[in-house]
Amino acid sequence: MRKLTDDQTIMKVLTIPLLLTLSSGLFAQDKVVGRYRNYFGSRIQLNTDKTFRYTWNFDLSGSWTKGTWTLKGDTLYLHMIPTYDTIQNKSSNGKIFDTLILSSDEIPERIAPEQSVATVLSSGGQNRMAHPEKLVYKKGRLYNVVNGKLVTKKQKGILSNKKWNPWYFRSDD
Repeated sequence: MRKLTDDQTIMKVLTIPLLLTLSSGLFAQDKVVGRYRNYFGSRIQLNTDKTFRYTWNFDLSGSWTKGTWTLKGDTLYLHMIPTYDTIQNKSSNGKIFDTLILSSDEIPERIAPEQSVATVLSSGGQNRMAHPEKLVYKKGRLYNVVNGKLVTKKQKGILSNKKWNPWYFRSDD
């Protein structure tokens, strides 16, 4: 039987903790994947491919955002990837130029200036209710972070005096 050199022994000793650390990091990423909602009309879908979709709906208003997410420790960061529509405009001297605006749906397209007014006035625009940029994952819940602190205190509902838990919880719908 061949004897291992000191370097080979050190590499074997270091490889085992490295593999354990990598596998626990991958497991941590998988545990946050899923659908979440809160009592204030917000929903977040975290996908295994590190993409997310955030929606907010209340009465006839609503908004959506999509993008990518990363997890560092117990903190989840949401990075928006905007979808734009292109509007063709005409300047006072007759020159034609394009302007980009956030799309009201997930399909980028060229729209007429009249359509952009309808988009702004409609309920379907992106970021009418801004998505959270940073959440903390704790015990299967996602908590908002405001001024560096977790939001855990119950909050009043939109149309009632009833107080609701502020965090996102797992949801099948």
